[in-house]
Amino acid sequence: VTTYLWAGGQMSRLASVWQQSLDGTDRQFAGYATYSNIDETLLNVEWQLIYGQGGLEDLKKALVRAGERGDRIYAGILKVHEAFQLGMAASVWGDIPYTTAGEPSATLDEQFSVYDRMLALLDEAIGDLSSGQGTGPGSVDFNFGGDPAPWIAVAHSLKARFHMHLAEVQGSSAYQAALSEAQQGISSETDTWYQIHGASSFENNLWFQFQRDRSGYISAGEYGVDWLQDRGDPRLQIYYTKGLGPFEDVYIGSPPGLPPGDPGVNSSNLNLPGEPDFNLAIVSCAETQFIIAEAQFALGNESGAIAAANAGIACSEVQWGVSLPDMPALSGAALLAEIMEQKYASIFLNIETWNDYKRTCLPDVPTFNGEENPPQRVYPGNERQTNDNVPTPSDQPLRNDNDPNPC
Repeated sequence: VTTYLWAGGQMSRLASVWQQSLDGTDRQFAGYATYSNIDETLLNVEWQLIYGQGGLEDLKKALVRAGERGDRIYAGILKVHEAFQLGMAASVWGDIPYTTAGEPSATLDEQFSVYDRMLALLDEAIGDLSSGQGTGPGSVDFNFGGDPAPWIAVAHSLKARFHMHLAEVQGSSAYQAALSEAQQGISSETDTWYQIHGASSFENNLWFQFQRDRSGYISAGEYGVDWLQDRGDPRLQIYYTKGLGPFEDVYIGSPPGLPPGDPGVNSSNLNLPGEPDFNLAIVSCAETQFIIAEAQFALGNESGAIAAANAGIACSEVQWGVSLPDMPALSGAALLAEIMEQKYASIFLNIETWNDYKRTCLPDVPTFNGEENPPQRVYPGNERQTNDNVPTPSDQPLRNDNDPNPC
């Protein structure tokens, strides 16, 4: 449940607003869309999720129990959850507690060290899941019923994702590693790792809950709506409703910083992804194939990049039940831009759209007043006030080590 909260909660909202598939149109989210109100309170809950109940604290306890009964399959699944949570935390904050997490004044492990540890942990997970030892969680595993095979694919895809997070610094070696892992990763929609939700109020999709309780805070983004609309993409009416008030007959999105009502809160809103029992992807078939496409492009194989991008489009067709055109005949920078735009459209609401942008500056989404995107990340105040190893906001670097180059 904590994994689902992290993948579909505040980070999904912020990434979608900053990448303009959605826009902050009221209250604090109007400020987030213009890179204001970014302070120590922004991600207190997300930090707590990583280190508290359902996060690292409970994962460690569960791994001890799995070890005591020799259940390596169960342990492997737990390690995938741990790698996701801590790896994604490193993608947001850079240096984070890991080796001494849970201790008073935990030290901050360097970001690259955390990634190395998560990649090694995923190797352990793959070994455990391949061992045949133990009965696993069975039906307690909401995603795959304890079947190790799809978890192995997820682990390889997650490794590919983390190698891509390092590619801006490590270059071809990271792209080659990402390619190798993704080619062993999720290759069919049945192995996509989803957040699981239900119609019960205790199980509702987090986007549904947010729209119900914070109506108007977030609406459709102009870039996301226009990209789909300009191409006649059938996912437009799946992702979004039509607008409100004077825009009730059209699909319309709001650019960052536009005053409410122009179109602001009258913009389109979330459609199917905002339904109470809709399941959003954490790591998907589409993402995996587009990782292959980007890696192939970076390594000089444009035909392989196009073939993989078409495989990503095919995954999205199955996921959403639509028919989409194949990749256009492009090369060079135009091909890379198309790959990243197609990925952006296919992994709607996923945090990875933000990580992709930090690495590639694509898609070329508009920013408020042309300011640098993303805004500076800030450690949560709750942690800084109780941990002397966390620097004050004025002493925190603007960028993480894996993202040295601004867009």
